Amino acid sequence: MSAPFKGHFDQIGEGPPILCIPGFGSSNRIFRPLAERLKDRFCLILPDNRGMGQSPAAWKPYQLDDLAGDCLNLMDSLHHERFAVIGLSMGGFVAQLLTLQAPQRVGALALLCSTSGGEAFQQVFPSLSEEQVKGIYSLKAQARIEAALSPAICPLLKTRYPDVYQQVLGWRSREQENLPQIMLQYYAVSQFMANTVALESITCPTLVMNGDTDLLVPLINAEMLVERIPGAQLSVITETDHLFFLEKEQEVAEKLGLFLGG
Repeated sequence: MSAPFKGHFDQIGEGPPILCIPGFGSSNRIFRPLAERLKDRFCLILPDNRGMGQSPAAWKPYQLDDLAGDCLNLMDSLHHERFAVIGLSMGGFVAQLLTLQAPQRVGALALLCSTSGGEAFQQVFPSLSEEQVKGIYSLKAQARIEAALSPAICPLLKTRYPDVYQQVLGWRSREQENLPQIMLQYYAVSQFMANTVALESITCPTLVMNGDTDLLVPLINAEMLVERIPGAQLSVITETDHLFFLEKEQEVAEKLGLFLGG
């Protein structure tokens, strides 16, 4: 019997279940615009990872495999034996591990602005040292948020998509990160990035999506995912960066809907 899921989650829409795993330092709020566009066709399950959003704080170090286990426990509790998974950035790391833990349960996999572990991939994420991360997340709220959304990370966001920039600025202003919880997640990500993932063992239909000017996860990493995951397909969202799923929300939702609905 699986352990009970102890975190927070939201559920939006009706239809075939899709598990949506958010990225580094983020609550499930980042998924809500896509969920609103997909809710007429799918049931979207949006967990908050340990120590993020409304989930309880983690009290000891963990690995991303543990977050994958949390997600499986959640789907058990909802009685979803088989489901699709969308992993966003770091959520894509968790999605890869979950698919390898329970390949018979994942019917389709979508990896958005994500990469994988091992020397073959350009290790741009995480590109910051432990001390740099601590420095950023110790800043006052406005300075911290502006650093996270700076042109060095999202070069197109503020100038080409100012409405999205203001939207994300508002979200992050209302959701204050906890530095100890951020660091626990940082250590888990660092450990993941140091090890090669058996991507060749992922056999479910897989869609890899990436912005063409993503500085955090460059397009070459998405191309490498497609090379290593059997039968995977690549969708490049032009004139976007790491937040392409918000910058061109409708286009991304349509492509996800076609992939997951097929």
